[in-house]
Amino acid sequence: MTEHMPPQIAAMIQNYGDVGLVVAMFLESSVIPVPSEVVVAGAGAIGIPLWDIVLWGSIGSTFGAMVGYAIGRFAGLPAIIRFGKYILIKPHHIEKAQAFAQKNGVWGVLVGRLLPIIPFKVFSIAAGLTKISFVPFVICTMIGVVPRLYLLGLFGAVLVKYTKLAVLGLLVVGMGWFLWRWIQGRFKKA
Repeated sequence: MTEHMPPQIAAMIQNYGDVGLVVAMFLESSVIPVPSEVVVAGAGAIGIPLWDIVLWGSIGSTFGAMVGYAIGRFAGLPAIIRFGKYILIKPHHIEKAQAFAQKNGVWGVLVGRLLPIIPFKVFSIAAGLTKISFVPFVICTMIGVVPRLYLLGLFGAVLVKYTKLAVLGLLVVGMGWFLWRWIQGRFKKA
């Protein structure tokens, strides 16, 4: 799982634990184009306790979202369109998220945090562009990331726990199948 994470971020989480997770989620939620799914599931895979992932990940993600909000609020759409390509944000991502935020307000932020396919930073920037109230934005961000962090952290932990068992099971089934085919071949020849 951690092989898909930039080595610096994986090392930061592994070496610094909770603090590394806060920093990684802050960077992911604000400017670095790393999928939160990889960061959080990777943290679960390397053994960071699930409740630490939820607590520290939500703190880092919320502070990173505040930076994204400030970028949207104070830099404006022209700057985001010009520089968004450097953080893998395309204009149509912002336009869709902005329309969603205008239509749904702060509830759109909450829903956006729950969707696993949309980067945190896109909704944060769109919330700043649409001038959603800051305090409700922060509250909905914090609430919205908790289930996502919990499920992704759990996925990473379960993946590692059961990968060895699954590989062993596949080996046993594979060997049984080959043995069965060999026995069948012996009886056909006889």
